[in-house]
Amino acid sequence: MSEVWLMTAFSAVPAAPRGPFIGARPFEAHDEMLLFGRAEEVRKLTRTWQQRRLTILHSDAGAGKTSLLRAGVVPALKAGNAHVLPIGLTAPTRVWPVAALPDHNRYVLALLSSWHAVNAHTHVPGLSIDDFLQRREEVDRQGRPAPTLAAIDQVELFLRPAGDNEHERCAFLNELLATAAKRPRLRLLLSVRTDYLDELLRVVKGFEDLQYEEFALSPFTPEAAAEIVRRSIESSGYRPAPSRTRELLDELRTIRDAMGRPHRPVSTVDPMLLQVTGTRLWSRPPGQDHPIARMEDEVDAALTEYCSATLASIAADFELLPAAFHAWLHQTVVSGVARKLGSSERITAAVVRSLEDRHLIRAPQKYGLRMYILRHPRLMAPLRRLDPGLWPRPAPGTADRLRAAMEAAFDGEPERARSLARKAADACSPDELRAGAAIESLLGSIAYEQHRLNEAAGHYLRACELYEALRDNTAVGWLLAAAGRVALDQGRQRQATGMLRAAVERVPHDVTLQTSLGQNFWMAGEPQAALAVLNNVINREGNVPEARRTRGEMLADLGDAESALRDIGQASSRWPQPSARAARALALATLSRTEEADRELAGAVADAGDSGPVYLRAARVRMISGDPSDAARYAELAILATHPPLPPHQHGTARRLSEEP
Repeated sequence: MSEVWLMTAFSAVPAAPRGPFIGARPFEAHDEMLLFGRAEEVRKLTRTWQQRRLTILHSDAGAGKTSLLRAGVVPALKAGNAHVLPIGLTAPTRVWPVAALPDHNRYVLALLSSWHAVNAHTHVPGLSIDDFLQRREEVDRQGRPAPTLAAIDQVELFLRPAGDNEHERCAFLNELLATAAKRPRLRLLLSVRTDYLDELLRVVKGFEDLQYEEFALSPFTPEAAAEIVRRSIESSGYRPAPSRTRELLDELRTIRDAMGRPHRPVSTVDPMLLQVTGTRLWSRPPGQDHPIARMEDEVDAALTEYCSATLASIAADFELLPAAFHAWLHQTVVSGVARKLGSSERITAAVVRSLEDRHLIRAPQKYGLRMYILRHPRLMAPLRRLDPGLWPRPAPGTADRLRAAMEAAFDGEPERARSLARKAADACSPDELRAGAAIESLLGSIAYEQHRLNEAAGHYLRACELYEALRDNTAVGWLLAAAGRVALDQGRQRQATGMLRAAVERVPHDVTLQTSLGQNFWMAGEPQAALAVLNNVINREGNVPEARRTRGEMLADLGDAESALRDIGQASSRWPQPSARAARALALATLSRTEEADRELAGAVADAGDSGPVYLRAARVRMISGDPSDAARYAELAILATHPPLPPHQHGTARRLSEEP
């Protein structure tokens, strides 16, 4: 091949304002004009999503599901005035002071925060998926109820076992699909990697009334990829050279052995690899100092840069030594050896998941072993030649470290989350007030969940000061509520009550915060104050399901069984939480409806996780039913429970029940 220059290889015309390829990141709505080659898929998926109760979009990793939704389907729906929510995620997108949320599901909270992207710090905590969707119902131009189109991307994130959070994950899946089955105007789309499709279908098929349609997204054919390259380059003001385009696409499909010898090419072009290599080829301006290498070398260089940057970022997120991480990759991924993760090995399941999520590997399990397989065979040659000494040294800023810390905390790795959050604090400049406040709030929540209460209180109050400087009254209110809950757990009831009342004054009209404050007053042993707050919410706002459910649970504990059943029944639009079911069982037992109580209790206990209030109600039901030994067993569980713990003022009742002969 004769030496030519990078940009003139595509016959450049007047200089373009930007390159035509975006790299490894997904397309966003503002990239809509660059999403070539998917017009037919956009048209078909738009129609399917509008017509089906449940649509399952699936493909191999890197095929472009996220890009198709964000830059294709959602803009098309909005252009047609459809009622479509922002793309949903179940990964954390913001920091919540968890001490102010004694009873919440982290997956539900993350999803609703992403669906309610505008002003997402309000009107979300405590709501069920059903509650949220009921509030977001709209009507069409004729005044008829309009369908709500809701999508969740990266569904594989909540199909994986979740360790200590497994009960939350299972409850979330049940709540999500039960809501989809009961709401005829909901059009739900789930986007999942094909590796996880069977697991998703297994769960979906447990809901017989929920009919679904699959939509498979394929990689590009060589012909489609050539058209995409042509249109992409022309969009930036250049005319592509057809021969050069063919070289690029042929090389992306060519698999080489350890000696660099080509094998038979694969039949399709991977969309992400096309973007990564296209970005390199079009990242340098035209000139006479940059001769083009062989296309094989250009593609290898692009993929090596991509793999090095991705691995360096993962190593930074998990605080791994690059050399040790590289050795593990060579022993497992490059060699293809099936093995288990050793109990002492720092390459944890979370690291493997990150490699999967960043589109480097697949990790199917067979016979109890994991096979670490490259996501695309064209990555093998670059990975073989990786030198960890030449990996880029990431200098993550505050936002990167905070993101990694949030993900670690969400995944149940508090020590790693704490370390990353402290590094984020070290990197945070004094003028980054909002980021600094989020870091302090996250550190407070990590400390609170590890029962380091003095540390939690200090972080929450520092976060409160920063939000005060930003004049964010809602955030201040939540943090005062969190600090009040910490004070309550420390036995400082007077200080706790003062902070809770200050939180109410800060945000007098926030329904979800008011409801949370009512819950905290109950935890503080002030039932009349708790009921007054909840009564005010319900009287002012009408039927607020979370407030009614909370009040119903309190009334069941206080012995007002008929009122409790009425409140819990009126909050029945939400997927019943174990705490609500246990409260209903207690109310039924109080009214001597023991058979109904036993049935309700069985379901509540099965999903209880480690809930002190659920176990105490179970103990009281069993005592009413005449089984003191079973009551004592449940009472002991209630005393030991931590998620959530038993309110301090109920410990006496639990101790008495645990001591019954």
